[in-house]
Amino acid sequence: MKTRLLFFTFFFLTLIVYAQSEKEKPKVNLSGSIDLHYDIYDYSEENYPTFRARYPEDLFRLNANATLQIGKHLSIPFGINITNQSTLYNLPSVPNENLIDYISNPRNNISIHPKYKWIQSHIGTHTPDYSELSTGDINIFGGGIDLNPGKFIFSFNYGVSQRAIEENTMFNIVGAYEQKIIAARIGFGKIEGSKFTINIVKIKDDVNSLLSTPIDAKPIEGISLSPLVEVKFGKKIFFKTETAVSVFTSDLLNSFDIDNDIVDSFKDIIKINASSKGDFSHVSSLEWKSKKLTLGGEVKYIGPGFVPAGFRNIEKDILDYKFKTTVKLFKGKTNINAMFGIRTNNLQNTTLQSTKRIISNVNIFSQISKSFSFNTSYANFGFNNNISEDLLRIEMVNNSFSLSPTYRFDTEKFNHQIGANANFNSFDQFDTTTAVFIASKSKSYSLNYNLLFKEIPLNINTMLLNLKNETPVSDFIMTNYITTISYKLFDKKVTPSLSLNLASIKNQGFTKDKRVSTRFKFDYKINKKLKFRFSYRFNKYTYGSTRPNALTKENRIQLSLLKKF
Repeated sequence: MKTRLLFFTFFFLTLIVYAQSEKEKPKVNLSGSIDLHYDIYDYSEENYPTFRARYPEDLFRLNANATLQIGKHLSIPFGINITNQSTLYNLPSVPNENLIDYISNPRNNISIHPKYKWIQSHIGTHTPDYSELSTGDINIFGGGIDLNPGKFIFSFNYGVSQRAIEENTMFNIVGAYEQKIIAARIGFGKIEGSKFTINIVKIKDDVNSLLSTPIDAKPIEGISLSPLVEVKFGKKIFFKTETAVSVFTSDLLNSFDIDNDIVDSFKDIIKINASSKGDFSHVSSLEWKSKKLTLGGEVKYIGPGFVPAGFRNIEKDILDYKFKTTVKLFKGKTNINAMFGIRTNNLQNTTLQSTKRIISNVNIFSQISKSFSFNTSYANFGFNNNISEDLLRIEMVNNSFSLSPTYRFDTEKFNHQIGANANFNSFDQFDTTTAVFIASKSKSYSLNYNLLFKEIPLNINTMLLNLKNETPVSDFIMTNYITTISYKLFDKKVTPSLSLNLASIKNQGFTKDKRVSTRFKFDYKINKKLKFRFSYRFNKYTYGSTRPNALTKENRIQLSLLKKF
């Protein structure tokens, strides 16, 4: 079955390529890329019996992401990402896998999105993205449609968002029920512009999809509804507001009744029992943009019982205030991006203590001159629960700072580029047992030098990295040296390159681990849009006293054919 699917896939792609080459049909055009990859991997070990292979022994991948344009109004974007792997790394194998099982398996991703004027359909794996409080990050395998004639908006999506997985305690597989999502929205405006829509999303697990009932996984069902308003005033002001309500049942097998008339009123829409709950959330943002300055703010409230049906995870019972700005100075040569926010949780006293966090970050890039530029950033994250009692006190502060200058200059025969990076990170946390702050720190320094020859197509790149991590338990120091040499041959159609990577790793109380890695890469530019690539990597790991007398060796060959349209 897999062989037939691969054959029809290649046949389909061949027809598309042929259609694009037909000069008597200039209205048919294909843009995008198609890549074929084949990897071979093996390893050997000495005195390290628990070593796990880092890659599959042989791996085939086909990646196609392109758009077929037929005439002025019909376009067919499609994506094909398939592999010969029997399963994802963390999922069990599926016995007797048929064609539908194969293409719907999460390890593969096959989708077609035909669009004609104001109508677009979605076939295969896709992600409905309606709004921040309805649906936006769950992939489904199924179908969908978007209609936007004039100012009328209608969307509908339906599919499987989770495959059934039997529980297996021996391999630590929790298990999961098959899950399906149905989503719809209706309103007026433009899908990609100003609009008012009402979004409805429902999610439900199939309690009959498993042969045995898992111990930890519970079947769920939920529904959420949210009116959304997005408005653009002129060219500079953007306003968005959304209020959502949800009713969610966290265990469909719960046999007890709920004592809540409001939630119980939804019993004709979803199953209601003692595990059901309902709540609401709200988010509003306002942003002003100009060529040199952007100012914006956001307020967000998520109720403790709110569960958006179209998102996997969301932090609940919080109130956020955020302010952000972007400033461009000196004719755009200096850009400043900054954000400051405060998050408070436990607003409804759903836990013993409330907490407050401060989140801020700033990034500055400046092109000082034609030769010199720098980028610097700072981020702060604070968390505390405002309790003085040591046993209940929670307080932590994380700070990170980085500075990256770059200097370029030319001589008669060479182009030089020197780059450096310094990164500092500290994490302080209050220890309730000792009543003192425990500090963890890390710092890294790197230096990069790139030498480009003008008279010959030779390029040499060297990088040196030093990383030190300090914790109350142990210290960690790593030094890494990398050199890469590349050259272009035969009118720059062939580019061989060779890399050498030397690393030493020192854990406190142990002798050093040493790692040597070499990589040979060969690129052949067959024509302007077709490239062949060969890569061979050898890794040798010699362990110190962390694993006495242990040695591992890895070999990996990668073959690729890359086609652009």
